[in-house]
Amino acid sequence: LGGIKFFVDEKEIDFSESVTYRGMMFTGLPNMAWVMGYFRASWTLRVDLIGDFICRLLKNMDNKGAKQISLTIPEEDKNMELLPWGDTEEFNPSYLMRSMHLLPKRGNTSNWQHTQDYWEERELLPKVDLNQKIFVYS
Repeated sequence: LGGIKFFVDEKEIDFSESVTYRGMMFTGLPNMAWVMGYFRASWTLRVDLIGDFICRLLKNMDNKGAKQISLTIPEEDKNMELLPWGDTEEFNPSYLMRSMHLLPKRGNTSNWQHTQDYWEERELLPKVDLNQKIFVYS
Protein backbone atom coordinates (compact mmCIF):
# COMPACT_ATOMS: atom_id res chain seq x y z
CA LEU A 1 0.00 0.00 0.00
CA GLY A 2 2.85 2.32 -0.82
CA GLY A 3 4.07 2.66 2.75
CA ILE A 4 0.87 4.39 3.88
CA LYS A 5 0.24 3.83 7.57
CA PHE A 6 -3.31 2.96 8.59
CA PHE A 7 -4.66 3.53 12.09
CA VAL A 8 -7.83 2.48 13.90
CA ASP A 9 -8.43 4.14 17.26
CA GLU A 10 -4.83 5.40 17.23
CA LYS A 11 -3.46 1.85 16.84
CA GLU A 12 -1.43 1.19 13.70
CA ILE A 13 -2.81 -1.61 11.54
CA ASP A 14 -0.49 -4.45 10.69
CA PHE A 15 -1.98 -5.87 7.50
CA SER A 16 -0.12 -9.13 7.99
CA GLU A 17 -2.36 -9.77 11.01
CA SER A 18 -5.58 -9.27 9.09
CA VAL A 19 -7.54 -11.68 6.92
CA THR A 20 -9.10 -10.63 3.63
CA TYR A 21 -12.75 -11.11 2.82
CA ARG A 22 -12.84 -12.28 -0.81
CA GLY A 23 -9.60 -10.39 -1.39
CA MET A 24 -11.22 -6.96 -1.04
CA MET A 25 -11.88 -6.11 2.61
CA PHE A 26 -9.91 -6.71 5.80
CA THR A 27 -10.62 -7.85 9.32
CA GLY A 28 -9.61 -5.17 11.81
CA LEU A 29 -9.98 -2.30 9.35
CA PRO A 30 -13.50 -0.87 9.08
CA ASN A 31 -14.85 1.00 6.05
CA MET A 32 -12.08 -0.01 3.69
CA ALA A 33 -12.02 -2.06 0.55
CA TRP A 34 -9.23 -2.37 -1.96
CA VAL A 35 -9.65 -3.19 -5.58
CA MET A 36 -7.42 -5.97 -6.80
CA GLY A 37 -8.16 -7.43 -10.21
CA TYR A 38 -7.38 -10.80 -11.69
CA PHE A 39 -3.81 -11.80 -12.34
CA ARG A 40 -4.40 -13.95 -15.42
CA ALA A 41 -7.51 -12.39 -16.87
CA SER A 42 -8.60 -8.86 -17.60
CA TRP A 43 -7.95 -6.74 -14.52
CA THR A 44 -11.14 -4.77 -15.10
CA LEU A 45 -13.40 -7.83 -14.99
CA ARG A 46 -12.85 -8.12 -11.25
CA VAL A 47 -12.67 -4.38 -10.72
CA ASP A 48 -16.21 -4.08 -12.10
CA LEU A 49 -17.46 -6.91 -9.87
CA ILE A 50 -15.90 -5.36 -6.77
CA GLY A 51 -17.23 -1.91 -7.68
CA ASP A 52 -20.76 -3.32 -7.91
CA PHE A 53 -20.30 -5.17 -4.61
CA ILE A 54 -19.09 -2.03 -2.81
CA CYS A 55 -22.01 -0.01 -4.19
CA ARG A 56 -24.43 -2.67 -2.87
CA LEU A 57 -22.66 -2.61 0.48
CA LEU A 58 -22.84 1.19 0.72
CA LYS A 59 -26.54 1.13 -0.17
CA ASN A 60 -27.13 -1.50 2.51
CA MET A 61 -25.28 0.69 5.02
CA ASP A 62 -27.51 3.63 4.07
CA ASN A 63 -30.63 1.51 4.46
CA LYS A 64 -29.49 0.48 7.95
CA GLY A 65 -28.39 4.00 8.91
CA ALA A 66 -24.88 2.60 9.52
CA LYS A 67 -21.74 4.70 9.37
CA GLN A 68 -19.32 1.81 9.70
CA ILE A 69 -18.91 -1.69 8.33
CA SER A 70 -16.46 -4.10 9.94
CA LEU A 71 -15.69 -7.72 9.22
CA THR A 72 -15.65 -10.50 11.73
CA ILE A 73 -14.66 -14.10 11.24
CA PRO A 74 -17.71 -16.13 12.28
CA GLU A 75 -17.45 -18.93 14.80
CA GLU A 76 -17.59 -21.64 12.14
CA ASP A 77 -14.47 -20.19 10.45
CA LYS A 78 -12.45 -19.30 13.58
CA ASN A 79 -10.27 -22.40 13.25
CA MET A 80 -9.77 -22.23 9.51
CA GLU A 81 -6.24 -22.53 8.24
CA LEU A 82 -4.68 -19.14 7.44
CA LEU A 83 -2.61 -19.04 4.28
CA PRO A 84 -0.37 -16.46 2.64
CA TRP A 85 -2.31 -13.84 0.70
CA GLY A 86 -1.11 -15.00 -2.68
CA ASP A 87 -1.67 -18.46 -4.04
CA THR A 88 1.71 -19.32 -5.53
CA GLU A 89 0.02 -21.68 -7.98
CA GLU A 90 -1.85 -18.70 -9.49
CA PHE A 91 0.66 -15.87 -9.30
CA ASN A 92 4.21 -15.97 -7.98
CA PRO A 93 6.46 -13.16 -9.20
CA SER A 94 9.58 -12.57 -7.10
CA TYR A 95 8.57 -9.05 -6.01
CA LEU A 96 5.35 -10.42 -4.54
CA MET A 97 6.97 -13.44 -2.92
CA ARG A 98 9.53 -11.20 -1.18
CA SER A 99 6.71 -9.10 0.34
CA MET A 100 4.26 -11.87 1.23
CA HIS A 101 5.03 -11.51 4.95
CA LEU A 102 3.67 -7.93 4.83
CA LEU A 103 0.36 -8.84 3.20
CA PRO A 104 -2.89 -9.93 4.83
CA LYS A 105 -3.70 -13.59 5.19
CA ARG A 106 -6.40 -15.53 3.40
CA GLY A 107 -8.41 -18.32 4.88
CA ASN A 108 -9.03 -21.71 3.36
CA THR A 109 -12.80 -21.19 3.06
CA SER A 110 -14.47 -19.43 0.14
CA ASN A 111 -15.39 -16.18 1.95
CA TRP A 112 -11.77 -15.62 2.86
CA GLN A 113 -10.19 -16.37 -0.56
CA HIS A 114 -9.13 -14.05 -3.36
CA THR A 115 -10.26 -16.30 -6.16
CA GLN A 116 -9.01 -15.96 -9.71
CA ASP A 117 -12.19 -17.37 -11.22
CA TYR A 118 -14.22 -14.69 -12.96
CA TRP A 119 -16.96 -17.13 -13.98
CA GLU A 120 -17.53 -18.13 -10.37
CA GLU A 121 -17.30 -14.61 -8.93
CA ARG A 122 -19.66 -13.07 -11.47
CA GLU A 123 -22.32 -15.47 -10.17
CA LEU A 124 -21.43 -15.36 -6.45
CA LEU A 125 -20.58 -11.72 -5.66
CA PRO A 126 -23.95 -10.26 -6.70
CA LYS A 127 -25.68 -12.83 -4.47
CA VAL A 128 -23.61 -12.31 -1.31
CA ASP A 129 -25.97 -11.84 1.63
CA LEU A 130 -24.88 -8.49 3.07
CA ASN A 131 -26.72 -9.26 6.31
CA GLN A 132 -24.72 -12.36 7.23
CA LYS A 133 -22.69 -12.50 10.47
CA ILE A 134 -19.46 -11.58 8.69
CA PHE A 135 -20.64 -7.98 8.27
CA VAL A 136 -20.95 -5.91 11.41
CA TYR A 137 -22.77 -2.61 10.90
CA SER A 138 -22.66 0.27 13.36
